[in-house]
Amino acid sequence: MPATTSATGADDTKTKPVRERLLDAAEACLKQFGPQKTSMEDVARAAGMSRATVYRYFENRDALLLGVASRQAASLATEAIGFLGQFDNIGDWLVEGLLYTLREIPKRPVFASLVTSLDSSSASNLLLGSTGLIQIGVNVLHPMFANAKQQGLLRDDVDIDMLIEWLLRVLWTYLNAPSQVATDEDGMRTLFRMMLIPAVLKDPND
Repeated sequence: MPATTSATGADDTKTKPVRERLLDAAEACLKQFGPQKTSMEDVARAAGMSRATVYRYFENRDALLLGVASRQAASLATEAIGFLGQFDNIGDWLVEGLLYTLREIPKRPVFASLVTSLDSSSASNLLLGSTGLIQIGVNVLHPMFANAKQQGLLRDDVDIDMLIEWLLRVLWTYLNAPSQVATDEDGMRTLFRMMLIPAVLKDPND
C-alpha cells in the first residue's frame, strides 16, 4: 500500500495511529491472500512491524479480522444512514436499509470476503463475540429503534435488541445463501415488506 505525502512532506501513513496502520495492512493482505490465508505474519510484514506489535494490538487472528470488519461496518453504516435520510416512513427505512446493505456489501471485497468466506469458528466469533458485528449493530441501531418505539411505531411486544440481532442474521443468511425465490431486488423488497413490516410495526389502523 503506497504511502502518501502531506503538504509538509511528512509520510501520512507513518503519522497514522499504529492500530489504523495495522488495519490498513490487514486489508491489503486480505485483498491479496483472502481471509483464509492471511496470517498475523503477513500483516506484520505488510505494515513493516514486528509480529509482537501486531499481537500487542490484536490478541489473535480473529480479533484482527473483527477489527477490519468493524471498521468496514462503521463506514458502511455511515453511508447507509445518509442514504436512508430520504425516507420518512419507518417501513421504507427498514426495507430499504436491508436492501441497501445487501447491495453495498458485495461492492466492498474485503468486507464481503469476511462475511461470506470464513470457516464456521471464525465466522461465529465475527458475528457473535462480545465485540462482534451483532453487538456493534445493536450499539449503532438501538437508539434509532428506541426512538421509533417511543413514538409508538413499533409493536409493543418487540424487543429491540432481539430485533436487531434477527435483522443482522437475516442479512448474513442472504449474503451467504441468496434466495432462490426472490431473485432480484424487487423480489427481495416484496419479501421484506410481506414478512418484516407486519412482524415489527404497529398496524396504523389499530
